[in-house]
Amino acid sequence: MKKPLLFCSLIGALSGCYSETDILPESSSPASRAVGLYRTNFYLDPSSVAIPADKMPYTELRAESDSTLTLTYTKFYPTPSSQFIQHILVRQQSDGIQFELAGAAIGTLKVDRIFTNNGMEKQGQLLRLTLPGDSTNNLNFSGIQ
Repeated sequence: MKKPLLFCSLIGALSGCYSETDILPESSSPASRAVGLYRTNFYLDPSSVAIPADKMPYTELRAESDSTLTLTYTKFYPTPSSQFIQHILVRQQSDGIQFELAGAAIGTLKVDRIFTNNGMEKQGQLLRLTLPGDSTNNLNFSGIQ
């Protein structure tokens, strides 16, 4: 009778232990959670199916503060170029992060279905950006970290 009672009390004591990080809210800012290098592939952006894999565009997000980012969009095909956009406002939403520039929403970072370079589907962070402009400065990007 003592062994089962000791075993049950041990299991009860172990299941009552928890890490403090399990109950504390996340303390990082939305901007720091969005920071990183995001790459696309032709599964995420079918318009880039003709672009060679080593020349796919990418976007880098760098934090300026807790609520603003700098975006660097680099493309290699047909001619190499980079766009730098500063002071992008980052807002936390219930389903992800929204990016705003001059009061207009320009993109999101959400958990969604993503496709890896070899076509495997999984859940992950998907960055979508749309910046209207003339035909040379128009930016449409979908990418994963």
